[in-house]
Amino acid sequence: MSRSIHTTYKDLKKLTKKEIEAQFKDPDSDLAALAKKSSLKKKVVSDRKQNKSK
Repeated sequence: MSRSIHTTYKDLKKLTKKEIEAQFKDPDSDLAALAKKSSLKKKVVSDRKQNKSK
């Protein structure tokens, strides 16, 4: 199963401050997907570093 998330910051670029605040409260929004993507990328990088040192 792929963990790829096809959401970019370009999706949020045209939004107003009120729309971004609304997305912040919604767990299924693009903003939440970007947060999940960021945490997955950090986890993958740290896992690679650990495996490399073994």
